[in-house]
Amino acid sequence: MPQVNSYHKGDLLVNINVWTPQHLSSDEKKVLEKLRDSANFKPNPGKGDKSFFERMKEYFN
Repeated sequence: MPQVNSYHKGDLLVNINVWTPQHLSSDEKKVLEKLRDSANFKPNPGKGDKSFFERMKEYFN
């Protein structure tokens, strides 16, 4: 990634934390199973959709 206000390039360190529930009630489990079948939870990028890196490249240029 380019450094801000500079032409130098540097490293980008990204730390992502994901928490998952350890114990679910039966109602919570049903909701999650219903969401799993939803089209919004399945990645399907179109031609016009940009990746995270493309958007960041645009932002810094």
